[in-house]
Amino acid sequence: MEIEDVEKLHEIGYGLKDAKITLAQDIKFNVAKVKVEGSTGEVMNIPQWVGKILEDNKLGELDSTDMVTELKQALSKEKMVGEYQLSTLDSDFYIKLKQYMRTLQRDDFNHVESMLIELFRMRRGKLVKLADSTKLTSDLHNKLTVEERVFFKTIYDNSKNFENQIWSGLNERNSS
Repeated sequence: MEIEDVEKLHEIGYGLKDAKITLAQDIKFNVAKVKVEGSTGEVMNIPQWVGKILEDNKLGELDSTDMVTELKQALSKEKMVGEYQLSTLDSDFYIKLKQYMRTLQRDDFNHVESMLIELFRMRRGKLVKLADSTKLTSDLHNKLTVEERVFFKTIYDNSKNFENQIWSGLNERNSS
Protein backbone atom coordinates (compact mmCIF):
# COMPACT_ATOMS: atom_id res chain seq x y z
CA MET A 1 0.00 0.00 0.00
CA GLU A 2 1.29 3.47 -0.88
CA ILE A 3 1.82 6.16 1.76
CA GLU A 4 -0.86 8.36 0.16
CA ASP A 5 -3.44 5.57 0.42
CA VAL A 6 -2.58 4.82 4.04
CA GLU A 7 -2.64 8.50 4.90
CA LYS A 8 -6.06 9.01 3.27
CA LEU A 9 -7.48 6.04 5.14
CA HIS A 10 -6.14 7.29 8.48
CA GLU A 11 -7.26 10.84 7.71
CA ILE A 12 -10.81 9.51 7.36
CA GLY A 13 -10.37 7.63 10.64
CA TYR A 14 -9.10 10.80 12.31
CA GLY A 15 -12.18 12.65 11.07
CA LEU A 16 -14.37 10.05 12.78
CA LYS A 17 -12.68 10.47 16.17
CA ASP A 18 -14.51 12.47 18.80
CA ALA A 19 -13.55 16.08 19.31
CA LYS A 20 -14.67 18.66 21.86
CA ILE A 21 -16.56 21.67 20.55
CA THR A 22 -17.95 24.67 22.38
CA LEU A 23 -21.19 25.76 20.76
CA ALA A 24 -21.53 29.41 19.72
CA GLN A 25 -25.32 29.15 19.47
CA ASP A 26 -28.17 26.72 20.05
CA ILE A 27 -28.23 23.96 17.45
CA LYS A 28 -30.27 20.88 16.66
CA PHE A 29 -29.79 18.64 13.64
CA ASN A 30 -29.68 15.03 12.49
CA VAL A 31 -27.41 14.34 9.50
CA ALA A 32 -25.98 10.99 8.38
CA LYS A 33 -27.27 9.36 11.58
CA VAL A 34 -25.37 11.93 13.66
CA LYS A 35 -27.74 13.71 16.02
CA VAL A 36 -26.52 16.92 17.59
CA GLU A 37 -28.51 19.05 19.98
CA GLY A 38 -27.01 21.66 22.25
CA SER A 39 -27.17 25.12 23.75
CA THR A 40 -24.89 28.12 23.45
CA GLY A 41 -21.71 27.66 25.51
CA GLU A 42 -22.21 23.92 25.89
CA VAL A 43 -19.15 21.71 25.38
CA MET A 44 -19.88 18.54 23.42
CA ASN A 45 -18.02 15.52 22.07
CA ILE A 46 -18.87 15.01 18.42
CA PRO A 47 -17.05 13.50 15.43
CA GLN A 48 -14.16 15.67 14.22
CA TRP A 49 -15.67 16.07 10.74
CA VAL A 50 -18.95 17.41 12.19
CA GLY A 51 -17.06 19.78 14.48
CA LYS A 52 -15.05 21.09 11.52
CA ILE A 53 -18.26 21.88 9.63
CA LEU A 54 -19.75 23.63 12.65
CA GLU A 55 -16.56 25.64 13.19
CA ASP A 56 -16.32 26.59 9.51
CA ASN A 57 -19.88 27.93 9.74
CA LYS A 58 -19.16 29.85 12.97
CA LEU A 59 -21.54 27.64 14.97
CA GLY A 60 -18.90 26.48 17.41
CA GLU A 61 -15.21 26.35 18.22
CA LEU A 62 -13.24 23.11 18.16
CA ASP A 63 -10.91 22.45 21.06
CA SER A 64 -7.86 21.70 18.97
CA THR A 65 -4.33 20.79 19.92
CA ASP A 66 -1.73 23.51 19.61
CA MET A 67 0.21 21.87 16.80
CA VAL A 68 3.06 24.39 16.92
CA THR A 69 3.75 23.43 20.53
CA GLU A 70 3.40 19.74 19.67
CA LEU A 71 5.83 20.15 16.76
CA LYS A 72 8.37 22.02 18.92
CA GLN A 73 8.13 19.31 21.58
CA ALA A 74 8.54 16.54 19.00
CA LEU A 75 11.59 18.27 17.53
CA SER A 76 13.13 18.77 20.98
CA LYS A 77 12.51 15.11 21.97
CA GLU A 78 13.95 13.87 18.69
CA LYS A 79 17.15 15.79 19.29
CA MET A 80 17.41 14.51 22.87
CA VAL A 81 17.00 10.76 22.16
CA GLY A 82 20.12 10.65 20.04
CA GLU A 83 21.18 9.45 16.63
CA TYR A 84 20.04 5.81 16.86
CA GLN A 85 16.76 6.17 18.78
CA LEU A 86 13.36 7.52 17.81
CA SER A 87 11.03 9.49 20.04
CA THR A 88 7.35 8.59 20.02
CA LEU A 89 4.93 10.44 17.75
CA ASP A 90 1.17 9.96 17.66
CA SER A 91 0.27 7.75 14.73
CA ASP A 92 -1.72 10.63 13.20
CA PHE A 93 0.83 13.38 14.01
CA TYR A 94 1.54 14.35 10.38
CA ILE A 95 -2.17 14.18 9.49
CA LYS A 96 -3.07 16.63 12.27
CA LEU A 97 -0.11 18.86 11.45
CA LYS A 98 -0.96 19.04 7.75
CA GLN A 99 -4.59 19.92 8.55
CA TYR A 100 -3.37 22.64 10.88
CA MET A 101 -0.87 23.99 8.35
CA ARG A 102 -3.62 24.39 5.73
CA THR A 103 -5.16 27.09 7.95
CA LEU A 104 -1.99 29.18 8.36
CA GLN A 105 -1.02 32.44 6.74
CA ARG A 106 2.15 32.42 4.59
CA ASP A 107 4.65 33.66 7.23
CA ASP A 108 3.33 31.30 9.92
CA PHE A 109 3.22 28.47 7.38
CA ASN A 110 6.88 29.03 6.46
CA HIS A 111 7.94 28.98 10.12
CA VAL A 112 6.07 25.74 10.87
CA GLU A 113 7.25 24.20 7.61
CA SER A 114 10.91 24.82 8.48
CA MET A 115 10.48 23.06 11.84
CA LEU A 116 8.63 20.19 10.15
CA ILE A 117 11.41 19.78 7.57
CA GLU A 118 13.99 19.58 10.36
CA LEU A 119 11.98 16.94 12.23
CA PHE A 120 11.26 15.02 9.05
CA ARG A 121 14.92 14.89 7.99
CA MET A 122 16.07 13.69 11.41
CA ARG A 123 13.45 10.95 11.60
CA ARG A 124 13.90 9.89 7.98
CA GLY A 125 17.65 9.41 8.50
CA LYS A 126 17.06 7.37 11.64
CA LEU A 127 14.37 5.28 9.94
CA VAL A 128 16.65 4.42 7.03
CA LYS A 129 19.38 3.25 9.41
CA LEU A 130 16.95 1.24 11.53
CA ALA A 131 15.12 -0.30 8.57
CA ASP A 132 18.42 -1.44 7.10
CA SER A 133 19.41 -3.25 10.27
CA THR A 134 16.32 -4.44 12.13
CA LYS A 135 12.74 -5.65 11.71
CA LEU A 136 9.83 -3.51 12.81
CA THR A 137 9.33 -4.45 16.46
CA SER A 138 6.12 -3.64 18.35
CA ASP A 139 8.04 -1.07 20.42
CA LEU A 140 9.30 0.68 17.28
CA HIS A 141 5.89 0.38 15.60
CA ASN A 142 4.31 2.30 18.49
CA LYS A 143 6.77 5.18 18.04
CA LEU A 144 5.99 5.73 14.35
CA THR A 145 3.33 7.60 12.45
CA VAL A 146 1.22 5.74 9.89
CA GLU A 147 3.31 7.20 7.07
CA GLU A 148 6.58 6.26 8.75
CA ARG A 149 5.44 2.64 9.13
CA VAL A 150 4.92 2.35 5.37
CA PHE A 151 8.28 4.05 4.74
CA PHE A 152 10.05 1.70 7.18
CA LYS A 153 8.54 -1.39 5.56
CA THR A 154 9.51 -0.15 2.09
CA ILE A 155 13.13 0.48 3.13
CA TYR A 156 13.33 -2.82 5.01
CA ASP A 157 11.94 -4.83 2.06
CA ASN A 158 14.16 -3.06 -0.48
CA SER A 159 17.23 -3.56 1.72
CA LYS A 160 16.51 -7.29 2.05
CA ASN A 161 15.91 -7.62 -1.71
CA PHE A 162 19.18 -5.83 -2.44
CA GLU A 163 21.05 -8.06 0.01
CA ASN A 164 19.52 -11.17 -1.56
CA GLN A 165 20.55 -10.00 -5.04
CA ILE A 166 24.13 -9.51 -3.94
CA TRP A 167 24.36 -12.91 -2.23
CA SER A 168 22.34 -14.92 -4.76
CA GLY A 169 24.37 -17.59 -6.47
CA LEU A 170 27.21 -17.48 -3.94
CA ASN A 171 25.74 -20.09 -1.60
CA GLU A 172 25.47 -22.70 -4.39
CA ARG A 173 29.09 -22.15 -5.35
CA ASN A 174 30.38 -22.63 -1.79
CA SER A 175 28.41 -25.85 -1.29
CA SER A 176 30.10 -27.59 -4.28
